[in-house]
Amino acid sequence: MRYAYAVMMKNKEEVSMSKHMNDECPSCSSIGAMVMSETEENPRLSHWPIQIKLIGTVAPFLNDADLLVAADCTAFAVHDFHKKFLKDKKVLIGCPKLDDAMHYVEKFAEIFGNMSIKSVSCLRMEVPCCGGMTAVLKEAIKRSGKDIPLTETVIGVKGDLVGELFVTGEKEAS
Repeated sequence: MRYAYAVMMKNKEEVSMSKHMNDECPSCSSIGAMVMSETEENPRLSHWPIQIKLIGTVAPFLNDADLLVAADCTAFAVHDFHKKFLKDKKVLIGCPKLDDAMHYVEKFAEIFGNMSIKSVSCLRMEVPCCGGMTAVLKEAIKRSGKDIPLTETVIGVKGDLVGELFVTGEKEAS
C-alpha cells in the first residue's frame, strides 16, 4: 500500500512539473488530425485542440493551412457556423478581452514563424472589445516577418454579417 501511494505521488509530481514546463494541452501530441469524409455536407473540426491557449507553437495540422481564428462568441452567435466558416479551414478560438492579448501576439508570431500558413481569417463580434483579435493577428503577422493575407469578418450580436475586409497581405488595398 505504501509503495502504491509513493508511486502515485511521484507521478503526481511529474505531471505537476510538466505542466509548469509546457503550457500546451497534454492531449495535443496524442491526437492527430480527424478524418472527414469527402461527401460530408457539414464541415466538422479537423483537429484538436482548438483553444489558442492550448495549442503548441508547432502544430503539424497548421502546415499549409488556411487558418480561421474565431472569437469564442462567434460560434454561438452565427447560425450554421460550421457550414459558413469551417469549410477547408483549421480553427483556433479565444477571447481577446478575457485572455492575455500579449500572450496571443507572442504565440501567433511564433506559430506564423514556424508554420507555413497560407491565410488567416479573423472572425469576431461587432463589440469593441472583440476588435482586439484583429489587432493581435496583424501584429503577430508583422512580427513573424511573413506576408500572410489577413481578412476580418465582423458578426453582429444577432448573428448577422456586419462586414468583411482585407486587413493585410497580398490582396491588401493600397
